Parts: sequence; structure tokens; C-alpha cells
Amino acid sequence: MKLLTNIRYRLAKRNLQLDHQKIIRDRKPHSLDSAQYLALLYYLPDEDTYKRVDEFIRKLNDLNIKVKVACYTDMKIIPHYFIPKLLQDIITIKDLNWYFQPVKPFVKDFLEEEFDLLIDLSTSDHFPLLYLSAKSKASLKIGRFDESHQDYYDLMIDVSKDASLEYLIEQVMHYLTKINTES
Repeated sequence: MKLLTNIRYRLAKRNLQLDHQKIIRDRKPHSLDSAQYLALLYYLPDEDTYKRVDEFIRKLNDLNIKVKVACYTDMKIIPHYFIPKLLQDIITIKDLNWYFQPVKPFVKDFLEEEFDLLIDLSTSDHFPLLYLSAKSKASLKIGRFDESHQDYYDLMIDVSKDASLEYLIEQVMHYLTKINTES
């Protein structure tokens, strides 16, 4: 069974590399001051993570940034603590096709949106989130550093010393205040 899963994963990664090359997007630098519409991706293993990300979303909303959220959980059902909201969607393991691609109805619209920023807060590999990141048309894409993801993100943050969600959020906020958007 593990062998079949590995084959599926390799095929999925290969297909994603080929699909990513076809993506046309307008790359532009954005900071917290210039961004108006942001995509936020994260992995949802537990309720504590949900609360921490919800707090981050509130901070972004306080900065007058509209936030569209997509999270992934490897559970088969939506966790009881996930409260569906207008701009938040969840992908469960049952929502993936053979190539581990999310097939929920919102995915097509999500990939067509032209976000100013896309932030992937996953601190480990989760293919459905990488898929959304790679195929997004966001102007600036931010995620954790991984050599194999260099084609998919414009700004990558090294979390090798501290792979916590809090540290990644702190670093994202730090760098988004430093980006100069004036040319």
C-alpha cells in the first residue's frame, strides 16, 4: 500500500510541476500596507492551531485586509471546532482525487482569484496546500523554505531552527512590514 501511495505522490508532484509552468500571473511586491486581498493556507491538525490562525486572521482584518482562507486536515470529517465562515473553506482527506489534488467546488474559484498575497502557514509538507499555492495567481507567494518548493514561492522563510506556527507567523509579519512596494 505504501508503494502505491509513493507512486501516486510522485506522479502528483510531476503533474504539479508541469501545470505550474502554465500559470500566468502578475508578480508584484506587496507589504501589509499595500495588500488588500490575501489568501491564507494552513494545515489544521488540532483546535489550538485553529485558534492561533483565527487570531492571525483578526490581525490582518484589523489592517483592512480581506482574507480568504483554505485549510487542510487529514481527518475524514470536518472537525467540530472548525466554524465555517464566509471566506473560509476546509479540505479533508475525502476531498482529494487520486493525485491528492483538492476537488471541492471552491477550489476552482480560489485558483482564479488574483490575490495580492498568498501566505502558506504550513510548517510541514501537505500536498493539497502546495497544490493551491503553486496554481494560485497571487502576486506574491510566501511559504516556509523547502528547496523543492522554490518554483512555487516568491519569498520563503527558513523555519529549520523553530518550526512552530507562531514563529512562522511572526516572521511573515516581520518581512511583510519590510517589503518596499514603491519603485
